[in-house]
Amino acid sequence: MKRVLLLFFVIIASCSQSGEKAPTIEPINVENKVFFDNKPQLTPIPLGEEQPFTSLFAQLEELPNADTNTLQQQLESIADEANRISEKNFPDQLRIPQLLSRYKVFRTRVGIVRFANPSQYADSSFVKGMDDVIIAWNVFADHYNRIAKELDQDQVSVQKRSIPTIQAVDQ
Repeated sequence: MKRVLLLFFVIIASCSQSGEKAPTIEPINVENKVFFDNKPQLTPIPLGEEQPFTSLFAQLEELPNADTNTLQQQLESIADEANRISEKNFPDQLRIPQLLSRYKVFRTRVGIVRFANPSQYADSSFVKGMDDVIIAWNVFADHYNRIAKELDQDQVSVQKRSIPTIQAVDQ
């Protein structure tokens, strides 16, 4: 028993006293150019003061103008903002599973490209990942707009039904 315990401590001590130094990371020089050759079309969401997506959409609109030197900071900013918006921030009527899952897909797509190394920006998988971010946003925004419009129409029809008709009373 003592030998096993002693062997265990020797292994732990030898693993923790590695003599290797961590490699230094050298900055990567990437040619400064606009990332999107053809600017993608983003589907807008009706934005108001109470909408949680105002800041996120504004940052997404700037994404096609980002050059390769600022792309990483912009992606990190977009991902941080997307992560700040939680299920609780959605309007009550729009807190439905289909819409929440579309938003989670968008957040996942942003998270994938967020941590890419700038040297990968010319790689086809990164370009596809950026396209997936735009597509995921557009799918989410289309669903959001459609459901919000349906809810507005339902509320208008309920209001029309609930308005009592005024009848003249003969005296």
